[in-house]
Parts: sequence; structure tokens; C-alpha cells
Amino acid sequence: MNWLKKRWRQFYNQFISLKGPPEKVARAFSIGLWIGWFPIIGTHSILTVAAGAILRLSVPAIFLASWICNPLTIAFLLLADYEVGKFLVGGAHLSGIDFGELTFREMLSLGWDVLFPMLVGGFILGSLNALLAYYPIKRWVIRVRRRGAQPKPIEPQS
Repeated sequence: MNWLKKRWRQFYNQFISLKGPPEKVARAFSIGLWIGWFPIIGTHSILTVAAGAILRLSVPAIFLASWICNPLTIAFLLLADYEVGKFLVGGAHLSGIDFGELTFREMLSLGWDVLFPMLVGGFILGSLNALLAYYPIKRWVIRVRRRGAQPKPIEPQS
């Protein structure tokens, strides 16, 4: 089984096992998407647990959605955050920064001319994604539960 299909099945199995009313699952998932677009590396897990506790939402649902920011997508997300923020509030010209390799400390060392546009862009893109995802996710939860979907095997059966 190829890697992408295996990851999709893992995501699907985790998604269909989420508990709670469809509205709360969709809300938690939307918050997780917002967190995934938050540009400060190393804060996603803390934000996930805090959001779950403060908003009384499913931490697994938030965490699952926040994984939109992963080793394969992080460079794109951070660059998109920066470019949208730079368009709106201005910012320094970037060259030679590998967004896929940034650490928390390196990110903070970039300075406010880079971090502020990233924060603005992350807020905008995260909010748009969260708002656009709520109703489709809610409908998906309802549809999956009506069908009585069961987890799919990750590895092929012998």
C-alpha cells in the first residue's frame, strides 16, 4: 500500500472515531485548522491542548486537523503566511530562508519584520480555512455516521 493511501486511511479511521455532536466535531476541526496555519513553530501542541480545555472541544479532533501543518506542508504554509501578511502590512525581503527547516529559535531570530507579517498572514489564512471548513466537515461527520462507517484496515489483509 502506498504511503499516501496509508496516511489517508489512518486519518479517516481517526476521524470517524471522533466523539461528540457533529457541530462540536466540526468546530474542533476548524479550530485545529486555524492552529495548523499559526506560524510559530513548536506551539501547535500547546495551542491544541489549551483550545480544547478552554473551549471544551475534542483535543483529538483539534490535533487531527492541526496536522495540516506537517513536515510536507510546513514550508508552503509558512511562506503563504508570510506573503499574505507582507501584502497586507509590509515586511522584509526574504532570501535564503528555508521555511521547511526552521526551528523555533531560528524563527524568533528572524525578527519582527518577518514575524509580524507571518502572524497576520497566519491569522487571515487560518481564519479563512477554519470558516470554509466548518460546514463541509459537519456534513461529512453526519454522512459518515449515518452510513455507520467502520475503520478500514491500514495494511492489506492476507
